[in-house]
Amino acid sequence: MPQKPLTSKGNKSLPKLKAANRHGKVIKHKKGGLTQKPKKDAAKQHFEDQKELTKIINKKNEAAAASKAEQSGGHLGMVKAPPAEGKDKKKDAKSTKA
Repeated sequence: MPQKPLTSKGNKSLPKLKAANRHGKVIKHKKGGLTQKPKKDAAKQHFEDQKELTKIINKKNEAAAASKAEQSGGHLGMVKAPPAEGKDKKKDAKSTKA
């Protein structure tokens, strides 16, 4: 015997409901797919080539977007993360304070 009532015209899916036991917890958004280097040498070389090609294409697209923004009277600056040296300096400063 079925545990839930049967619908008259086939199986109608119910609307998705908010979880009852979330109690103010925030939904965690998943990150994008993480890439891992392949193990075989031929595949490693292809992977590195594709990575370099992607970098070149992205750089070209960013430059094109910046030039379009400047042509229309605006300004588009490229924001880059500070080099890894900055993190070491902060650690050194903390250790000298202690």
